[in-house]
Amino acid sequence: MAIFGAGSNWDGKEIKDDFFKDENYVIGWDINDAEDLYSQISSVKVGDIIYLKANRPGSLDLRIKGIGIVKQSLINQLFEKKENLSKNRRNFELPVKWIVKNEFHISIPKDIGKLTNVRAATFYEEFLPFVQTEILKEVFKELK
Repeated sequence: MAIFGAGSNWDGKEIKDDFFKDENYVIGWDINDAEDLYSQISSVKVGDIIYLKANRPGSLDLRIKGIGIVKQSLINQLFEKKENLSKNRRNFELPVKWIVKNEFHISIPKDIGKLTNVRAATFYEEFLPFVQTEILKEVFKELK
């Protein structure tokens, strides 16, 4: 299982409610402009966790806007829908069951979170144990 941070603000418009309603996550970049992001999201597996976040570069404060569990891999979802991969697509959706839909904040302690520039990215794998633990605490609280 891996934990990923993901953006949900497209050109100044917050779209987390669309993700919650549609039970999915979609990268807001055109596939032709973001091959690296689509390569990364294609590696996400069933059971991985995605958290929606807002963060400024260098900030130790993370605003969490939702947490979900991946229901199906991108590739399996495309095969199940019999998606024609040769047609021109702008993006693809990743099926996600959103467990936590309320916002909360995580403040990363200064002594462990000095290099926080990665959290301003559109999509990334979360490797900091402190943040991983806080994300899991919220999921477990909702599942009680």
